[in-house]
Amino acid sequence: MTAVTVVARLHPHPEKTDAALDAVRAALAGIRAEDGCEQYDPHLADDGTILIVERWSSRKALAAHNTGAAVQVLRDGVSGLMATATEVTVAVAI
Repeated sequence: MTAVTVVARLHPHPEKTDAALDAVRAALAGIRAEDGCEQYDPHLADDGTILIVERWSSRKALAAHNTGAAVQVLRDGVSGLMATATEVTVAVAI
């Protein structure tokens, strides 16, 4: 199986950044405990976006994550806080 790297960029409204960061933190333990999660590290970028760098053991593990309860905690937590849609890039090493 090939590991998958994901970079997600969340765009919170500037006045809602703290609430968005709290929502991300609330979901961390559950997401990191998911089968196949090798890395799940959020970062606050200089431009105010939240970057989440993820590594999953396989596309199957990523697919399970995308439909799992832990990521739903994140989605529910950031609902209404974003200025624009989240950008997600999925890649494999070359």
